[in-house]
Amino acid sequence: MARIVRSRESITIAVDAMGGDHAPAVVVAAVAEASLRGGVGQGVNFLLVGDEIAMTEALFELDHNSERIQLFHAPTVIGMGERAQVALEARADASIVQACALVQAGEADALVSAGHPGAAVLAATRHFGLVPGLGRAALASVYPTPRVRGEAEDPFSLILDVGASLRAKPDELLGFGLMGSAYARIVSRNERPRVALLSNSRESTMGTPEVVRAHELLSRHEAINFYGNIEGHEIPRGLADVVVCEGFVGDVAIKILEGVSEAAFDLARSAYHERVAWRMGLKLLSGGLQKIKQLTDFEAYGGAPLLGLEKVVILCHPRSGRRAVGNALRLAIKNVRAELPVAIAEALDTGTSQG
Repeated sequence: MARIVRSRESITIAVDAMGGDHAPAVVVAAVAEASLRGGVGQGVNFLLVGDEIAMTEALFELDHNSERIQLFHAPTVIGMGERAQVALEARADASIVQACALVQAGEADALVSAGHPGAAVLAATRHFGLVPGLGRAALASVYPTPRVRGEAEDPFSLILDVGASLRAKPDELLGFGLMGSAYARIVSRNERPRVALLSNSRESTMGTPEVVRAHELLSRHEAINFYGNIEGHEIPRGLADVVVCEGFVGDVAIKILEGVSEAAFDLARSAYHERVAWRMGLKLLSGGLQKIKQLTDFEAYGGAPLLGLEKVVILCHPRSGRRAVGNALRLAIKNVRAELPVAIAEALDTGTSQG
């Protein structure tokens, strides 16, 4: 396929075509659809990275704009059951590694992958530098709340870190707050997002030493609209627009939120078949239940940003279908156009931490 000619005005998104449970078919289909979509904008191109034969066969069956898609051959893929570090060291020709290398070399502006999350995070952090002033990158995730926020009336709050690393120092938690604020301003158009620190108590003196110190730093930083501490049961209420926590805690919290929503629908499905009265009640509530289902559908949001790196990285859920990957592509394009890493760097330069 003809090489894409890049200009200063163009955007190229590198896509790990082999990543995810349904790769490469759904990933290639999402890119093919995006290449035809006028709403993506002029000058947006896609670099599909993976097994060239498999990608070519998938594209052959689809309508697409060949002038906006380039293929790059990467013969191997890192499976979901593999240990990320071992697999990365053994296979430099894996699709996620080659996609990162292409972004690092300036052949693309952003990376989108639905593959092995651990391998994607590790590969990205090895290839891309941190935004100056940050000590650690953070994987952010969204969750639905009853509140909407910003000009975009976004029903989602952001929580970070949710697994890029296990532990975080107080100054790194401060960095998470600054990154989350910058992201909320860009995506939700929320000019002054409320930032909260996840703890076991509302009291500023409670929690681990790292959390107590992080509370001091967050409360003193002029660039952060600090709400204070929140407890786990307050997360779904949407009291904060950005929730800051260590990666281990955030990973557990977001999986609990996902599990609760799935359990609610399982209970409703079971109740529907149990009694006629319950069935009638559920029919009356069907509109509300459908709205909740739409909010909790990860496909609607697309992917989770890996914040703090000098390049835009969006990671999709491994179960992602074409819709989710397509929305992740939109999110990557939006973040590149908004120069998200620059916005994060500016947030770090704004205000003073007196810690």
